[in-house]
Amino acid sequence: MLRRIMVNRLFFWVVLLAPLSVWSVTVAQEGFRMGKLQASVQQAITILKDRELAVPARREERREMLRRVIYQEFDFSRMSQSAVGRAWVKFTPGQQQRFVDLFRKLLENTYMNMIERYDGERVEFLKEVPKAEDMVIVESLIHAKGQQYKISYFMHSTAGAWKVDDVIIEGVSVVANYRSQFQQAIRTPEDIEPLLARLQEKVQTASHGG
Repeated sequence: MLRRIMVNRLFFWVVLLAPLSVWSVTVAQEGFRMGKLQASVQQAITILKDRELAVPARREERREMLRRVIYQEFDFSRMSQSAVGRAWVKFTPGQQQRFVDLFRKLLENTYMNMIERYDGERVEFLKEVPKAEDMVIVESLIHAKGQQYKISYFMHSTAGAWKVDDVIIEGVSVVANYRSQFQQAIRTPEDIEPLLARLQEKVQTASHGG
């Protein structure tokens, strides 16, 4: 349980917060993919530093601006397919699209409301490790309260566009963590609609509570 809490907290730092805190980012060996991520970082920081956007009345407007910046770095369709695993072929095209939308919203509702909880964490990008012609791992460290945590971004290229499709936090894959849950829920095609309904309920509950 404690490990899951730590993984969730680190995922927040990595996916939403760490890339936005460019003033605390150190790049030891910048590569093409790291440069791509940093370009989005600069855009996000401009949004977060805008005091006019920080007022409660413009919260949703600012979040929408951040979504446009953050979402361009992640391949939610590929992440969704990987999270479901082999059962993905049991989904109809319509169900697949609904799952992608709900999975993205689930991640957002879980972590977006934490975006202002920055507490001095420092991100150090280390290097890129090519794994295949269309795949690279960007390695980094999170420095937080005297501790270090290893973070790896798995990126792939589709039609020349590089996207993050998984994040490994201290050896734990974010996608694989969800996969273990979804595989238990999907045994037959008849299990898909109930799963989508539960995800919809979770998203709505989180949205109302956030």
